[in-house]
Amino acid sequence: MAAAIPFIQAGAAVVGAINAIQQGRAAKAASEFNATIGMQNAEIARSDAAGQATQIERENALRLGAIRAAQGKSGGAADSGSVLDVLGDQAAQGELERQYAVYQGEQRARGFTNTANLDRTSGRAAQTAGYMKAGAELLGGGAKAYESYNRLNRAG
Repeated sequence: MAAAIPFIQAGAAVVGAINAIQQGRAAKAASEFNATIGMQNAEIARSDAAGQATQIERENALRLGAIRAAQGKSGGAADSGSVLDVLGDQAAQGELERQYAVYQGEQRARGFTNTANLDRTSGRAAQTAGYMKAGAELLGGGAKAYESYNRLNRAG
């Protein structure tokens, strides 16, 4: 039975190494899944921002039309001084709101993209750590098995 000890130690080292590799691969797969979700969320954020920007453009066009109609109804010309100032200010404000909506969406998308990149990096690091742990398990188990084998040969 004592002669089996080095082989048991070597077998345990192999099992430990396989387990370490599987854990690293599982961590990488989970990180890749999270990264994929993050990239999908980034696209959703951009799409939502584009939709919001389109809605702001529509609302601004309606406001400008209402200003023109109100000015025309009151008998003023839509191409005179103060009316043009009001129209220009409203158009500029509407464009600013549209651009801000796009900017906010892009910022959210960047946050999701950055997190996805960190997830991918973390997954690769976990996989590398799994390989390193597997190597350590094999070396440690091999050293123990060798030590046991030498003890048995000296005793035997």
